[in-house]
Amino acid sequence: MHLDKTAIAITQRNLDELLDLSLAVLRRYGPQLLLAALLGAVPFAILNGLLLSSSVVMKGYLLDQDRWLRFRFLLWMAALVYAQAPLAMAGVTVKLGNIMFGIQSSKQQTLKAIGKQWFSVVGVLAILRGAIPLTALVAAVENLILNRDFADAVGSFWISMIVLIIAAIRSVRPFAPEILLLEKCPMFVFKRKERGNQMRFGQRSKRLHQAGGELFQATFFSGIVAAMFLMVLNLTFIFLVGSLVGAWEWGWWMDLFFYPLALWFIAFWGTILRFLVYMNTRIRGEGWELELKLKAEAIRFQETEARNRVE
Repeated sequence: MHLDKTAIAITQRNLDELLDLSLAVLRRYGPQLLLAALLGAVPFAILNGLLLSSSVVMKGYLLDQDRWLRFRFLLWMAALVYAQAPLAMAGVTVKLGNIMFGIQSSKQQTLKAIGKQWFSVVGVLAILRGAIPLTALVAAVENLILNRDFADAVGSFWISMIVLIIAAIRSVRPFAPEILLLEKCPMFVFKRKERGNQMRFGQRSKRLHQAGGELFQATFFSGIVAAMFLMVLNLTFIFLVGSLVGAWEWGWWMDLFFYPLALWFIAFWGTILRFLVYMNTRIRGEGWELELKLKAEAIRFQETEARNRVE
C-alpha cells in the first residue's frame, strides 16, 4: 500500500468536478464494486418489494387504478431505498476505500471488515439513521394495520416525518459510513485503556462535519442531479420495454422492477459521490493530502532503516 500513490488523485476539487469524477470512477471501477452493491441491495430490494407489492396500496392501485395510491407506492419505495442505502452500500464503501489505496480485497474480507464494526453499523446506519424504523413503520402501515383510514392518515404522517428527519441529518452529517467503516470509529469505547487513544463516532462526526453549510449545499445539489438521473433511467427503461414488446407506458413492471432498479442504481452512484465529497472535505478541512504524504515518507524511512539493520 502506497499512501501517496492513490487510485484517485488526492487534490481539492469543486462540486462540479466531483460530479464528473464520480461518473469516471463509476465507469472505471463500477464492475469491481458491483458485486458488493448487489450483495447489499438485493436483500433490501426483495424485502421492499414484498412489503409494498402485497400491501393494500399496490392492490388498490392495480384493481382500482387509483393514481394517489400509485403515487404513494412510488413515494414509499423511494423513501425506503433512501433510508436503507447507507447500510446496503456498506460493502461498496469498504471496497472504495481499498481501491483508493490499491488494496485487493475479496468478498469475505469485505464482509469481515463490516462484521468487525457490526455493533456501530447496526446502531448508527440501521437504527439511528432510520433504516429499520422506517421499514418497520411502512410494513405496519401498509400490511398490518387493518383500519385503512387510520393507516392512511396517521401512518403517512409519521412515515413522512421520519423521512424528513433522515434527510435533515444526512444533509449536514452524511459521512457516517466512512467514519464507521474506513476510519473504524466505534460508537462506544468500552475498554478504559483505549478511551484516551480511540476517537468515538460522535466525536469524529462532530469534527468532520464542521462545514455544515457546504455539506448541505453539496447534498442539495447532488439531490437535484440524482432526481434528474432517476428520471432519465426510468425513461430509458420505458423506451427499452416499448421497443422490445410494444408497451409504451408506465405499467406494473415499472413499479415493481425497473423503478426500484433505477433507485438502487442511484444509491450506488450516490455512495461513490459521497465518498468523493468525504475525501474533499478531509482535504479541505484537515490537509489530508499532506498527512498521507508524511505518513508515506515515514513508512519508507522505517523500511529503509529495517533493511539497513539487516544488512
